[in-house]
Amino acid sequence: MSDKIIRLGITVGDMSGIGLEVLYGALKSNCAAKYQVYLYANPQSVAHYYNSLFGSGNWSLPDKVKIISCGEFVEAQFANPNKEVAMSAILSLEKAANEALKNEIDAIVTLPIAKKVLQQVGWNFSGQTEFFAHAAQSSSYLMILCTKKVRVALASIHVPLHAVSNLINKERIEYTITLFAQSLKKDYGISDPKIAVLGLNPHAGESGSIGNEEIESIVPAIENIRKQGIEVVGCFPADGFFAHGEYKRYDGIIAMYHDQGLIPLKMLAQGGGVNVTAGLPLVRTSPDHGTAYGIAGKNMADSRSMAEAIDMAAEIVKNRRAYASNNVEL
Repeated sequence: MSDKIIRLGITVGDMSGIGLEVLYGALKSNCAAKYQVYLYANPQSVAHYYNSLFGSGNWSLPDKVKIISCGEFVEAQFANPNKEVAMSAILSLEKAANEALKNEIDAIVTLPIAKKVLQQVGWNFSGQTEFFAHAAQSSSYLMILCTKKVRVALASIHVPLHAVSNLINKERIEYTITLFAQSLKKDYGISDPKIAVLGLNPHAGESGSIGNEEIESIVPAIENIRKQGIEVVGCFPADGFFAHGEYKRYDGIIAMYHDQGLIPLKMLAQGGGVNVTAGLPLVRTSPDHGTAYGIAGKNMADSRSMAEAIDMAAEIVKNRRAYASNNVEL
């Protein structure tokens, strides 16, 4: 089973951004030779994009890349997102999710979208993470941003900063730790993960003088989960934890909100970070950047994060197969 060729589905994302450009760069870096890659897009739209970017006839997709026809033709209009581009992105996401859930592909790698543009045409999700959770009919999911060595999970995802405090309670922290530990075992192949938890407030609340979330919710959750046999430590002040290299001692780190975890992770990743949706029956990764309209169509985009997202999706598939094989009930 583990030797089967891995089938990766790529969603087209926002065709007015850099998504198809970074895909092309990643595929040319030879990662396509290792997998069977399916791009969910309109073939004429893909051709128009690459002809506009590289000049007619100056591009070709590797042999192991197949375009699965999806959506109507859309002209490449760099840095000009519109309704047609948004609909193409939505149809691509829906088709890829459907085929992954039917086991017709092994994993999905999503190219960047502009969420607001999709929402303007009726897409009712705050991000692609939430879309895939809905598609899988699952309320148990986790957003992880990672490199090959550093993994950061988020206790809250795409919510306004003023709403974070109300979300941080003992039950949510316990849930996040438990799901993260499961993902580290199942998706990353770490048999006995060691997890660090960050505080919400500056200096982790400083014994209650800068907030009580640590005392009332975060530390009690850590102590309770530790009794269940999961090695979890904290809570740590976020600034010193990253600044002084404490993160190197842990297999995974839980941040309380989006920027608390993702700013340091992206700085450490240096353009090679990967977004992973954990906890779902399907495997989904994406590069750690957005549509980058400012450089769209200029042939300047860095494809390293996309290449890492492709390889990590395949690695998670392999790890899940091994985990399932090792945990079959006899």
